[in-house]
Amino acid sequence: MKKSLRESLKTESAESKNANRDEFNSRADVNTLINEYSGMSENELMQELISATARQKAEGRFDGESLKKGVNAILPMLNDQQKKKLYEIIGRL
Repeated sequence: MKKSLRESLKTESAESKNANRDEFNSRADVNTLINEYSGMSENELMQELISATARQKAEGRFDGESLKKGVNAILPMLNDQQKKKLYEIIGRL
């Protein structure tokens, strides 16, 4: 059975609202994380990252390929000093 134009528009509108809600939730999640970690020193942040990575590895949830993709996505935006720091951090994981 074919959808009418009105039904199609309703479906698209609902999907758009859900996508916007997901984006809002992602932004809220990011803001929550920023607030949670903003008071930590670099050392504390590194320990938290290492602990989280160890948990993910132990649970079989660590995805090295996703990490690689993320790194490759941000590398063009970093200066040489930032790239060096990123590689140091990744090396510790």
